[in-house]
Amino acid sequence: MKVDNYREATALTEKLKASLPIKVKAAKEFLKMLKKRGEIANPEKEFEVSWVAYSGDEGGIMCKLVSKNNNPEDQDKEEYVVSITHLKIDPDHPHAEEIATYQRERNRKLMLQNRGSLITELMPSHPPQKRKSSKGFGK
Repeated sequence: MKVDNYREATALTEKLKASLPIKVKAAKEFLKMLKKRGEIANPEKEFEVSWVAYSGDEGGIMCKLVSKNNNPEDQDKEEYVVSITHLKIDPDHPHAEEIATYQRERNRKLMLQNRGSLITELMPSHPPQKRKSSKGFGK
């Protein structure tokens, strides 16, 4: 199953490149990743997207994040590249609604794709046995 509409995703990517930098905050999945790495996961911390690229169905629209601090001493030593689906976009951004639509649609399709994988895992590995048929109706 295709996750993204290639034309729409690349068109949105080009719009985002033209409107850089973009203010964002970490969404749930990105916060989980930060915690797993032992970093402070502050949901109110702002980042700026400094680069975007489309990585196909595998990763979708990818964003390079830099810490949004005015004090150079407070800058993160780490740079992050994450899928746009793991970010909360500034609602004042001119493409915020289009990004939210992309995020919802991508997450929905990924969920459906994963649900199909789960159903496949739960199905028995041996094929169902065929019933012996009687001759004709009701005989």
